[in-house]
Amino acid sequence: MEGILLFAVSIGTLAAIYGMVTLALNLETGTGPLWDLGIVSFVGIGAYTYVVLTTGPAASYQHYLYGFGLPMWVGMIGAAVAGAIAAWLIGLPSLKLRKEYFLIVTLAFAEVLRQIYINEDWLTNGVAGIYGLAQPFRGLVEPRSYGYVLFGLSIAGLLAIWYATRMISLSAFGRACKALRENEALAITAGVDPSRTSMVLYVLAGAISAVAGVFFVWYNTLVVPGQFTSDLTFFVWAALIIGGVGSSRGALFGAFVFILLHDSLRFLQVSGETAVALTSLRTALVGLVLILILRFRPDGLFPETRVIFNLPRRATAADAAHSKGQP
Repeated sequence: MEGILLFAVSIGTLAAIYGMVTLALNLETGTGPLWDLGIVSFVGIGAYTYVVLTTGPAASYQHYLYGFGLPMWVGMIGAAVAGAIAAWLIGLPSLKLRKEYFLIVTLAFAEVLRQIYINEDWLTNGVAGIYGLAQPFRGLVEPRSYGYVLFGLSIAGLLAIWYATRMISLSAFGRACKALRENEALAITAGVDPSRTSMVLYVLAGAISAVAGVFFVWYNTLVVPGQFTSDLTFFVWAALIIGGVGSSRGALFGAFVFILLHDSLRFLQVSGETAVALTSLRTALVGLVLILILRFRPDGLFPETRVIFNLPRRATAADAAHSKGQP
């Protein structure tokens, strides 16, 4: 029974981390007009920045040069800043492109970054990666109980990001982003600057995704280039579509539903041949759910709720006469 509970906590922790990235993607795509196929870029940047800042010097069998050994909170802030800067640098040329070209550029940039992780041994230790990374508050509890601590931290981080993205979405800036999403030409006539607004939105999403990368490091206690392939971007998109594009609640629940579909079969004790078959079955199961969602609930399990803002109306002569009791 305890094993089942620990497995459920581990799955919940992973779902919370995916939920953070899904919320960032929803900020870009659901609140704003940006369709990003490279959001894994910022997860990787956040993870590697955190590791470089917080890990110790390299061992004799490792090749990376920089391990500053700074506190974890410095690493998290550094990861968020690195994600924001990377988004700004990517956005300078790519946000000027049309939507379909923006998709291609972000996908290509994610692959370029992965090749950098693989080939730049002096920075990332190459394909070997960096293992045995420290986890927060690890020494305060027994090793077997630490999963509950990490789960609590991940849920707290998820709720903080959910609240932040929701406030952004409901703010004047969020309404400007939604106006660009719905009708860019009309938004421009209303005074919205599409370049500046999209850049700020992209930078915010990059910083949030980078913070999720820190939790990803805590969960895995290692960082290797193979963690940051385009599969992660696909998983996050699938979670968002299942939950509902444009809905913060949908982004939250979509991540948990996706992880439940994709990883719950790992608990089964089966032979090696059966495990290979189950791996294919997991992908097929996610694909089947996506087909059913798009067929019967194209807006997702929790569709976006349209918020209507009632603007004050200027009083007219008819209103004045009516208030005096005149017909």
